[in-house]
Amino acid sequence: MVPIGTSMDRVPAVDAEGARASAEKIDTGMLFELLSDGTRRRILALLLDHREICVCRLVGALGLPQPKVSRHLAAMREAGLLVSRRKGTWILYRFDPAVPGWAMRVIAMMVEGARTEPLLAADSDRLSRLAPCGENVFP
Repeated sequence: MVPIGTSMDRVPAVDAEGARASAEKIDTGMLFELLSDGTRRRILALLLDHREICVCRLVGALGLPQPKVSRHLAAMREAGLLVSRRKGTWILYRFDPAVPGWAMRVIAMMVEGARTEPLLAADSDRLSRLAPCGENVFP
């Protein structure tokens, strides 16, 4: 688990089992600390709607530098909220299936409240115009 604000160069790599154990230990303090950052909220909103997104498409949708997006993704992965997988040259992110139901409901309610924010609508619009890179297409 990575304390928010920790430099990512000092964060040890976590294997899939470590990430799953982290997801099961998410508490309210950790979740709300992750949600306190606007970039993370924007990423989570996009992932909630699209299930799985490549890093390059997130960068294009958010209009932010790749290192910043990757740093936020890594923090959420290390906390156990997201999992990643490699498909060819792409790194794809989605919610960890082991995230507790209460945490997913909090995220869903946050996204529902944020749908009227112009920034989130613009992110979603930009993402819809970007070609899929390697994501599974879900109905």
